[in-house]
Order: sequence, then structure tokens, then C-alpha cells
Amino acid sequence: MSDLARSPQEALIMGMVALGLLALVAGGLLRWLRAGRVWTDLLVPASFLVAYWLTYNKVPSFPPVGAVNKIFFVAVIGTVLGVLVEASGRGGLGRVLALAQPIASAAYIGTSRLPDSLPEVAVAALWGLLTMYGLSGATGTTEDESGTRRATLLGIACAGFAPIALLGASSSSFQLSLLFAAAIAAIVTANISNPDFGFRSASLLGGAGGMIAAAQTVTLITRKTDMLALAVFTLVFVTPFVVDPILRRIRATNKVVRIAAFAGMCLLPVGAALATVIARYGSSFPV
Repeated sequence: MSDLARSPQEALIMGMVALGLLALVAGGLLRWLRAGRVWTDLLVPASFLVAYWLTYNKVPSFPPVGAVNKIFFVAVIGTVLGVLVEASGRGGLGRVLALAQPIASAAYIGTSRLPDSLPEVAVAALWGLLTMYGLSGATGTTEDESGTRRATLLGIACAGFAPIALLGASSSSFQLSLLFAAAIAAIVTANISNPDFGFRSASLLGGAGGMIAAAQTVTLITRKTDMLALAVFTLVFVTPFVVDPILRRIRATNKVVRIAAFAGMCLLPVGAALATVIARYGSSFPV
């Protein structure tokens, strides 16, 4: 892709369009085939792995050396565990794994910082835990609406984290965030009215877990994250717990309207985080 582009920005845009179209076609095909939730649950983690490959132009060898390579295997292992959980029908185990994974990934990625930076690793683990808890709490009136909400929240969060990653001196995580956000936007578009769409254990452990690992890499390895912007951004994961009373007040019954309202509320803290970045850095913001 970079060989066809005349600038890094153009390469990024081309990658977002290509991955978005690929995700749109895959989502539409699964919907046309009336594939069940087990299959549609793989759309998000598969998109993350493709976004990783487009960003780093490689599939890392095993065992991985370096935090960036570990991200890939956090996502792969999470996806496999998610599929096994869904196949066994043990949803409770999936929820436990989803909350445990960010703690494990923080320790795994921050191994080189231990024991000297134990407080930083602990904070990264706690942040990941709260993030995953917020994603798990994005439930709607039906399972397919819950899945669409979670995917929407994750996509908006990826886009919102991108400038924070760039400020954290990680242009690759910036690209990964935007590529993944584009793919999720396409998946939501293809499945917003699909009753068989699922965002379950594989999506949480493989897709969201992979992205959380990428964010933990930025905070633990580059150690240049703007903590104020990150704190404001993290408020996006509070949205699932306050949206339903508002939707009841405005009497939104149509699913598309409810998802649009949910997305609008998610954009508020993301916009506030972006405003924080602009106010603090202005023209010195790296582009």
C-alpha cells in the first residue's frame, strides 16, 4: 500500500479505505449467508489482525520479542479463547477472561519494566480492566443491539485514542487505531440491522483485548502519554452506564436511532479529549 502512496498520510487513508471495504464485504457476505453469531463474532478480531499486518507489514515470529510483537499474540490467543468459550457455551467464563485479560496483557507487555516500574504496570492493568468493563457493559434491549453498541463504542474509542498515541510518540499505534476504527465502522454499517450480529467473547478478547494491549504498549514502553488527555478520553467507557435513562427519556424505540444516539454520546468525551490535546499542544501537535 505504501508503494502506491505519495505520502504517509495518503498511505494511511488508502489503508483505511481498503480495510473498510474488506470488512464491509465480509460483514455483508456473512449477513447474506445468514451466518450465526459465532461467525459474525470473528469479524472484529479478524479486522484487528489485518490492521496489525497493514501497520507493521509482518506477522511476528513466536515467541515474540518486543512489546509490539506481543500485541499480535495477545489478540490471537484472545480470539482462540473467545471461540472456545462460545463453543462451550460458558458465557460466565468469557466475562471472567475478559476482565482478567487486560491485567495479564499489562504484565506481559510490561515485563521488561518489572519490578522497577510496578506502579506503572499496575495502573496500565487497572486502566485496561476498567476499559474492558465499560465495553462489557454496553448492553442494549436485544443481543444484536448489545453487539452493535459494543462495536460502536470500540470503534469510536479507537479513533479517539489515535491522537493520544501520536502524542505518545507511537505513529504505528496511531495508524493501527485508525485502521481498526475504519474496519469497525464498516462492520457496524453492514450489521446495524442484522439480528444475527454478535460481539461476544472473541470480539472482546481478540479485538478489544488486542487494542487494549496496543494502548498499554504506548503507555508502558514510550512513557510519553499525555495522562490528562487519556483520563478525559477514558470517560467514553462510562457512556454505556448512563445512556439508557437518556434514551428512555427521549423515547427512542428504533434501533438505528438508539445506536446513533449512543454513538453521539460516545463522541462527547472523545471530542473533549481531542480538545484537551489541541488546547495543550496547539501548533506543536505532531502531524
